[in-house]
Amino acid sequence: MKALPKVFVSEPIDAKGIELLKDKVQFVFAPDTKKNTTLQLITDVHAAILRATTVFDREVIEQGAGLKIIARTGVGVDNVDLRFAAQKGILVCNTPGTNDNTVAEHVLSLVLAMAKQIFLMDKAVRTQQWGQRFSSRQIDIKGKTLGIVGFGKTGKATARLACSIGMKVLVYDPFTPEEERTGFFVETPDPIFSQSDFVSLHCPATSETKGFVNQKYITQMKKGAYLINASRGELVNDDDLVASLCRNDIAGAALDVFREEPLPAESPYLQLDNVILSPHVAGSTRESNERIAISAAQAVLDVLNGKMPEHVCNRKYFSDNDKVLLSYDRAGSGSIV
Repeated sequence: MKALPKVFVSEPIDAKGIELLKDKVQFVFAPDTKKNTTLQLITDVHAAILRATTVFDREVIEQGAGLKIIARTGVGVDNVDLRFAAQKGILVCNTPGTNDNTVAEHVLSLVLAMAKQIFLMDKAVRTQQWGQRFSSRQIDIKGKTLGIVGFGKTGKATARLACSIGMKVLVYDPFTPEEERTGFFVETPDPIFSQSDFVSLHCPATSETKGFVNQKYITQMKKGAYLINASRGELVNDDDLVASLCRNDIAGAALDVFREEPLPAESPYLQLDNVILSPHVAGSTRESNERIAISAAQAVLDVLNGKMPEHVCNRKYFSDNDKVLLSYDRAGSGSIV
């Protein structure tokens, strides 16, 4: 009897994804996301399902000599070396469309929490500081401006929700085609930071965007403005943001993502009371986790059955006549390797 293919799972995924693969593969569950653990477990697997924390760089991919697919739960694939994976004949997939509105809802909840000072008011009640009700820290949302950097699926979903509650929207995204731009697009980032009451980041971490939000743009923000990052921690220069928050140059920040995850115990963000923190969960709900897991598991099944999966992220790094792609661009045989 032919042995079942092995699938490495870097972090827990929803049971629906596991159920889809059950009895078709052997699971290799990682006990942690440390690189040494990954290197030990990846040696003889055929597929990998990753979440955001586990890194698949050249060393890890080289170790996984039998890999055919790396399926990333979520949209961002900056934790995978796409070019090197293609060189090794490995398809890299993600799961777009599974949590766009989920992230947008999280961002909107942060906007509301900061505007209404929910956490401060909760603390006031718990510490008998009832006088906070007269502080007038809270603000209305209607008529306020939300600046969005990045107008992909999550950026669009966030804009729709913001408009639905009466907010104005500004968008900066130089990669959006001209024909898809609306009246609230701006040509440079400056108006986003100088005119917005809330700035929300919705772009991937690339060589162009890493450290993009630095002193230059933070100093342009209104004193009563807030920064929201539910995209990638690398987008923000932490030293510049912390310094601004300590000086109260801006009203606050809400951060769901960080350069280093989990956030280190010595992080200055943990000492600031004008920051809301969440552990990279903007795209994670019961419903979205199910959709994400099913999409990633289906990509794995497709590849193991010789079929081309949806949402291949590194196709451009394969040559036009690459035999690996050609082998998938046909109907699968239905026989798992």
